[in-house]
Amino acid sequence: MNKSALLHQAKSEYAYAYDQETLHITLRTAKDDIKKVEIIYGDPFNWVGDKDHKPYWKNNIETLQVRYQSADFDYYFIEIKPPYLRTKYAFLLYDDDKKYLFGARHARVLSKENEFYETFDLSEYFNYPYLNHEDLHHTPTWVKDTVWYQIFPDRFYANKKNSHLEWGKLPVNNHELYGGNLKGIIEKLPYLKDLGISGIYFTPLFKSPSAHKYDTTDYYLIDPQFGTNEDFKNLVDHAHQLDIKVMLDGVFNHCGYDHPFFQDVIKNGESSIYKDCFYIDEFPVINFPLNEKQKPINYHGQKLNLKTFAFTPYMPKWNTSHPITSSHLLDVIKFWIKEYDIDGWRLDVSNEISHDFLRQIKKASRETKKDTFILGENWDSSMPWLQGDQLDSVMNYDLSYPLWKYLEHKIDLSTFKDLITNYLAKTPKNVMENMFNLVGCHDTVRIKRRLNDDTRRMKLSYVFMFLSSGAPNIYYGDEIGMTGDHDPDNRRCMLWNENDQDLDFKAFTSRLIALRNDHLSFKTYDYDFINSNILVFEKQSKNDSILVLINNGEQTQISLPKEVTGRYKNLFNLETIDIRDKMDIETYGFLILSKEG
Repeated sequence: MNKSALLHQAKSEYAYAYDQETLHITLRTAKDDIKKVEIIYGDPFNWVGDKDHKPYWKNNIETLQVRYQSADFDYYFIEIKPPYLRTKYAFLLYDDDKKYLFGARHARVLSKENEFYETFDLSEYFNYPYLNHEDLHHTPTWVKDTVWYQIFPDRFYANKKNSHLEWGKLPVNNHELYGGNLKGIIEKLPYLKDLGISGIYFTPLFKSPSAHKYDTTDYYLIDPQFGTNEDFKNLVDHAHQLDIKVMLDGVFNHCGYDHPFFQDVIKNGESSIYKDCFYIDEFPVINFPLNEKQKPINYHGQKLNLKTFAFTPYMPKWNTSHPITSSHLLDVIKFWIKEYDIDGWRLDVSNEISHDFLRQIKKASRETKKDTFILGENWDSSMPWLQGDQLDSVMNYDLSYPLWKYLEHKIDLSTFKDLITNYLAKTPKNVMENMFNLVGCHDTVRIKRRLNDDTRRMKLSYVFMFLSSGAPNIYYGDEIGMTGDHDPDNRRCMLWNENDQDLDFKAFTSRLIALRNDHLSFKTYDYDFINSNILVFEKQSKNDSILVLINNGEQTQISLPKEVTGRYKNLFNLETIDIRDKMDIETYGFLILSKEG
């Protein structure tokens, strides 16, 4: 047995409370290394009767199954329900000729058949002390069924001429204001409803000098460029009437150079009551060049006298442990929930905000409105933030990265399936079902451009995203075939003239949304990969089962195992199709099928 491959840790992604009475347990072993895995578990205080004049620990023994297999590892899984909410547990591992006990200390050989039962040294066991209901994930139930639509407000729709710039002018520059506004968005809510959208994520709306608004000046004021606070109230009301949720972007890691707290520090220096609201290493705070309007130049190469977001002197970093800062920002969070009935916060640069303040944000939000959703912008593996006490979900780049690399032909099919398998194995299911899935956003190349402006390949990205557990997100304009390189080109004005739109892709997107709403299997956790020369997998739920074929390449002849052959219904056109062990599928084509009969 390969002991170095064994991995398990209590109270982690390998052992977590799925709900108030259920534990999910995963054990990693080397691939094809173990013949059988069992778990022995019981309440650590439940000793009964006697056996050979000794107290006997009451326990259960159950068999684990291999749920996932990657290139290197097997992931054994079981769901258990400790009757008293406490449990000590260990694994019994069987290879060809030996039996091992694998617990919290080590894996040891059981040298004789009855050795294990002669004594129970629970100090060797893993411990899940208690399933406290307070520690569970309490993500609002509506999140997992949402189809999000991300709007960059300045570029979505202007209900009247608000800018000297021509709408749709190219190239786009980040400092340019094109005049998109809230009244324009209200006017287009029926468009979103018809598409099938049930949630809007806005990039920042608060007063700021920039077009992107990630340098907040006033957290209590909608930027006049977009309209008024009353306009926003009307927008939320209209959205809710259409059963569309509204999520704001909260920039609480840093503020803008023009924020009055920071301006007071500039004016009064060390005498400012706000000086400790920021991380200032030395005074004067301004040691970087200013332009003729006395605004900072984004100057790299000089050490700043304060901590900022990245190295941008116009975005000073908040010290959220200071009471003035924390009070200010938490009041902002509660204000927009209480007064405007928003449904969620997306937290910018959430991985740089302290865990302590993230806990305060979640508590303040939930106390104001119990079903508020808290989403984080984390670009990396995020388990420390997803323990139930901080974020409900993150922007799911753990799914985006392998999908991008595969569709860009930077990794092969085997590597893609391996990366996805490891993601499935190491992501708690109650986290996965609420993930914010995306193939592009305002910070990335548009998915169409990423795939060389090939609409066929773009469709493949959407198929996989919509067939993944979690909530899919459409970046504004993707549904009508908009393209664009890195920021700022990915923030072009929305194309509203149907002659400029890809109406086929729009219909395709709407159909995907409808299928996801109608078929529970679209939202289930696992992709059951089928051995083939293209990407093939099954998804199953208690109500339905589907077979998915994705041809990410130039090949057209494919091979399938006989167990998946048969007659199916194509869910896109409702035609009947015979799946054979040797067949053709068009280049960059796909099929989503349900079994007939």
